[in-house]
Amino acid sequence: MRILPLVLTLAALAAPAVAQTSGATGWNLVSVNGRAAEEGGRIAFSADGAIFGTTGCNRFQGTVVAAPGLVTFNAPFAVTRMACPGAMAGQEEKVLEALKGTAAVAYDPVSDRMTLIPESEASVLGFARDAE
Repeated sequence: MRILPLVLTLAALAAPAVAQTSGATGWNLVSVNGRAAEEGGRIAFSADGAIFGTTGCNRFQGTVVAAPGLVTFNAPFAVTRMACPGAMAGQEEKVLEALKGTAAVAYDPVSDRMTLIPESEASVLGFARDAE
């Protein structure tokens, strides 16, 4: 897996996706710590540094700062607070914890997947680019 700057991942590699989603590049959550994620998790980044998405249960939004191979999530995120059933509650906790502080960004151009590896040793999150 090759580590690329988030800027390249979101801009150069995602140019068609950005145009189709009104300035946001979306990614579907596919794994948490190497295990299949519950359905519905998604994040999207916009060119102005906004991040928004869902853990699969609750929605969130905030801002990020990108540097080569790194992304820093600015706290606090705004998060809805609905009760999440069963395994979804655990996934939500892991996702929100992983989206704090700084994370390394790994992008695999063959599979078109992105991995966020938090410096805090929180859960590693795997994403596949939205189909559209």
